[in-house]
Amino acid sequence: MDKQEFIKRIAGCVQKYAPAYGILVHSPIIAQAILESGWGESRLAAVYHNYFGLKCGTKWTGKSVNLSTMEEYTPGTLTQIKDNFRVYDNMEEGVKGYFEFIQLSRYQNLRGITDPETYLKTIKADGYATSSKYVDNTMRIVTQYDLQQYDVKGAGSMAKLASAVLAQARAWIGRNEADGTHKGIIDVYNGHKPLARGYKVKYTDAWCATFVSAVAIKCGLTGIIPTECGCGQMIALFKNLGEWQESDSRTPSPGDIIFYDWDDTGAGDCTGWPDHVGIVESVSGGKITVIEGNKNNAVGRRTLDVNGRYIRGYGVPKYDKEAAGNGSQATKSVAAVAKEVIAGKWGNGEDRKNRLTAAGYNYKAVQDQVNALLKGTAAATKSVAAVAKEVIAGKWGNGKERKNRLEAAGYNYNEVQAKVNAMLR
Repeated sequence: MDKQEFIKRIAGCVQKYAPAYGILVHSPIIAQAILESGWGESRLAAVYHNYFGLKCGTKWTGKSVNLSTMEEYTPGTLTQIKDNFRVYDNMEEGVKGYFEFIQLSRYQNLRGITDPETYLKTIKADGYATSSKYVDNTMRIVTQYDLQQYDVKGAGSMAKLASAVLAQARAWIGRNEADGTHKGIIDVYNGHKPLARGYKVKYTDAWCATFVSAVAIKCGLTGIIPTECGCGQMIALFKNLGEWQESDSRTPSPGDIIFYDWDDTGAGDCTGWPDHVGIVESVSGGKITVIEGNKNNAVGRRTLDVNGRYIRGYGVPKYDKEAAGNGSQATKSVAAVAKEVIAGKWGNGEDRKNRLTAAGYNYKAVQDQVNALLKGTAAATKSVAAVAKEVIAGKWGNGKERKNRLEAAGYNYNEVQAKVNAMLR
């Protein structure tokens, strides 16, 4: 096929699948296919329908082929290697495979970008390509062939997604001072101008607020998550944006920014000077899971009670509402989501856990139900009345935890709760 026909066919596939994955800009992806596949004429594209040079990695379970490729690990020096590449049955599956590939956590900051050059710079920084001229070469194709005509019109600027913030925060878990990997986070902060109060953060400084700010910078969300390297100053900025919730007793949402005061007495609403900050990852069973920078000199998780001691208050960014399965609020039953997991919708391993948690689901409850369904043991074995008596006795917990546990065991939560209510009247 000629070049214009190749563009139209690739563009049609990109436009079909991009919206479902939160990708709003199409032109750089079309250009990537052109560049990576040599207009569809490379052996990998022509024979195996892999138009983006997608390697197998550890998560790929489909067909593969071992081929030679060139990598630029050192600027200006090309190295030939052999690697395993993904194989697809046709062009549409190959393009869909690209979007499935960028569901890896490190690529979640691509969601919502509408500027083609920003998209290419971001995916290059995320580790997609080794070529030092990758952005320039791909943008040249975007411009030469007027590929922006295929972009979504009127999409606005960056979509403000809590799920993108959580994905970026998770991608940095484990970075620490001991091996110096925390420096990359501080570099992201210092590379964003203007610097808050004109201060360049040192590698030896406390970096919890710097971590939150760097996540916002990577996701392009500094308009709703203000950049600061100091917790007190960050609270002041949240107040200026009308995004501050003073009450430390509120139940937060995933993506909220939680502040701590280590001098909190535990009595009343804490209004002291904040000492630490993190990003709420999930809330389940009265417990809050938070991702924090500079927690024991590393990026890690903390779990605490809703309305627990030391909570100072919350920054509440004005995120866009997300569709079920992509956002931060669970909308389906555990049983329904478990069936989707079995069907392959939610990925595998750590990727599955991250996506379910970001969508607001209790990962353990879903996985328990998946295991039960696959073993054929998900059917309820007791009467509604018997289970209701167990609920009253405290066996099944309370609130959302009770609902998750009952559904994971195969019981109809509404029927059980109605019986409980009737018994207690």
